[in-house]
Amino acid sequence: MTQSSSPLDPMAIWRELTAQWEKSTNAFANEAMASDPFRQGMHGGMNASLGAQKALGDLMARLLTMLNLPTRADLQALSEQLQHIDDHLARIARQLEDGGAAPAPPSSAPKRTKQPPSMAAAPPAPAPSPAKKAAAKASKSPARTRRPRP
Repeated sequence: MTQSSSPLDPMAIWRELTAQWEKSTNAFANEAMASDPFRQGMHGGMNASLGAQKALGDLMARLLTMLNLPTRADLQALSEQLQHIDDHLARIARQLEDGGAAPAPPSSAPKRTKQPPSMAAAPPAPAPSPAKKAAAKASKSPARTRRPRP
């Protein structure tokens, strides 16, 4: 995009000066970054930054533990558990929609080997409440009638 401009155009002169300044600054920065002292300084700065981040993270974890609040790791573990439960419920819903025909994928839980007790050995029925006992007794006894007094 070369435009012909008059020699007295101040904006063309400004653009030319800016382009030259950018080229020279870029060349200087490339030379500086290629030097060994610059690389060592950047490496040291990054190590210091990472060390400070780790120390701050450990300090926050201890503080949150003292305040009985969950840490980021606790929340991530809880999120994973909730995701597992959600996936399990979605699988159950799909099986119910399909009529239960699809076999469930093998789970990591141990298989059940003990059989439940049979219906013949069912526990005895619970005892009736005192109110029910009184109602049953009243229904079995003959009705009493009052005699008029002489």
